[in-house]
Amino acid sequence: MVKYKAPLREYEFVLREVLQIERELGSYPEYSEATWDMIEMISEQFGKINEDYWLPSAKEGDEVGVTFNDGEVVVPETMKKATRIVIDAGLTQLFGHQEYGGMEFPNVVSVLSDEMSCATNMSLGIYLGLTKGAYHCIHKHGSEEIRKRYLPKFLSGEWFGTMCLTEAHCGTDLGLIRTSAKPNGENYLVSGQKIFISCGEHDMAENIVHLVLARLPDAPKGVKGISLFLVPKYKVNSEGELGNHNNVTCVSIEEKMGVHGSATCVMSFEGSEGYLIGELNEGLAAMFSMMNTERIAVGLQGLGQAEIAYQNALAYSKDRIQGRDLKGTRNPEDEADPLIVHPDIRRMLMRAKALIDSGRMLACWTALAIDRSEKDKDPKVRKENEDLVELMTPIIKALLTDYGVEITSEMLQIFGGHGYIKEYGMEQFYRDVRIAPIWEGTNGIQALDLAGRKMPQHMGRLLRRFFHPALEFIEANKEDENMKEFLDPFAKSLKGLQKTTLYMAQKGLSNPYEIGAAATDYLRQFGLVAMGYMWLLMLEVAFEKRDSNEYYSHKIITARFFFERILPETLSRAIAIGSGSGTMMSLPDEGFDSVHKFTGAAN
Repeated sequence: MVKYKAPLREYEFVLREVLQIERELGSYPEYSEATWDMIEMISEQFGKINEDYWLPSAKEGDEVGVTFNDGEVVVPETMKKATRIVIDAGLTQLFGHQEYGGMEFPNVVSVLSDEMSCATNMSLGIYLGLTKGAYHCIHKHGSEEIRKRYLPKFLSGEWFGTMCLTEAHCGTDLGLIRTSAKPNGENYLVSGQKIFISCGEHDMAENIVHLVLARLPDAPKGVKGISLFLVPKYKVNSEGELGNHNNVTCVSIEEKMGVHGSATCVMSFEGSEGYLIGELNEGLAAMFSMMNTERIAVGLQGLGQAEIAYQNALAYSKDRIQGRDLKGTRNPEDEADPLIVHPDIRRMLMRAKALIDSGRMLACWTALAIDRSEKDKDPKVRKENEDLVELMTPIIKALLTDYGVEITSEMLQIFGGHGYIKEYGMEQFYRDVRIAPIWEGTNGIQALDLAGRKMPQHMGRLLRRFFHPALEFIEANKEDENMKEFLDPFAKSLKGLQKTTLYMAQKGLSNPYEIGAAATDYLRQFGLVAMGYMWLLMLEVAFEKRDSNEYYSHKIITARFFFERILPETLSRAIAIGSGSGTMMSLPDEGFDSVHKFTGAAN
């Protein structure tokens, strides 16, 4: 019943027309082969694979799921076939460096592939997404010997990667980890147990390479004593050949609400040989290279699931007849009119479309900054774009996953009772996407990262990477009559965000609770303003081309809905922030209890 078409026209609009990546990235020699013709060809190929193989495999992945027996995890056959088709087509090599066998395509193009993968089979996308993250971490922090030995195998699809952080007694507070690493000549012996390890064990690769946080015996306490180690399932010799099992064992897998095709493992390391990645006691900084990559990828899980839910709800709303148009019969030959004639159905659909379009644009805009931060010859340009990526990463992760859940829920609502039963596939989207706001740091943690770390960092330098171009855009377009109806509310929302930022900075100096209490509202307020800016960038192109094709007129209407119906939420968020932390911190712990011992009422 579930259908999906890769939104290639949307990506052509964002990448080629708005961001103009051919011009922006054409000067980088590494991207010389990434012409639009090549990008278009690969996108169509990847879209076809997702539609024909990944989407059908999602059903078996959900209903059968991975199975566990005596330390081994078996992935459903249709998922293995879908993965093999991507590997055989050479698509796992797209974003790797040429010296290790990759095609070195821009990061901005990976947004497209990640969204499509997460839309059609979120479980399957996790396996390849984690491998990509491990690749980038090792490339940035591993020794040349390690890079040469492991990275080509990632790109060929022969080996997969994972990240191993969480332990049973600690989640986000990684300073409490107990996994140990003892020096053993040129390597280390890693011992301990990790939980919630996505894709920690499976039968889709010859070897699984784990990036494990551990602590040396004499390491400082807390996060300053954490190191990062590469620990393969099977030992690898200097020639890159597999050796003996490395005492890395899957103890069990979790029974989960969704993403049943992705194994969530308890992993045991018992004197397993590991290799240092980065510097001793600086493992958390090295791991953040992977975590930040994964946080953007998780944001795209929210976007992908929202897109496929939207596509199916839209099709259902056009096909399902229910009630009559409030202004009169639309289709007199039928017993009723289609759902899409009803204002509330259109409200949900337009809200979804407005958020998906601007969320996609925000992800691509940030990914373009990643490309500039890595490839530009000017150190100043690289640093400015690196700052922007640091600022936007928690926003993309939290905003797109929160909206992914909200949109998927509303699209299920359009189906009515049919949305709640398995036959139509909508309930799987909701179950799968619900994990996205939780992992890679819950969205509350992302909000604290933005408000508590990124906002004050370097005296607000990161904030300027967003505020300055937004203010410059307002100034450059203030005389444009077409843009006026959008620029005015945007300028007010931007000014409101600046005021909120100043308020939080001042209040937070005297009371850190103020930052914690405001963080989630602040991230949403910031995210909505950022989406508003993305709409302005898209509107610039849409107005210029609106007479050539109705596509651009539709974009203007969708933008108008965003500015009229969604952006005003920034006001309520600002009001909530201004209420401070007093009330929420004043209720004693026992006041949260809803069940109290009856003591009798006074007469």
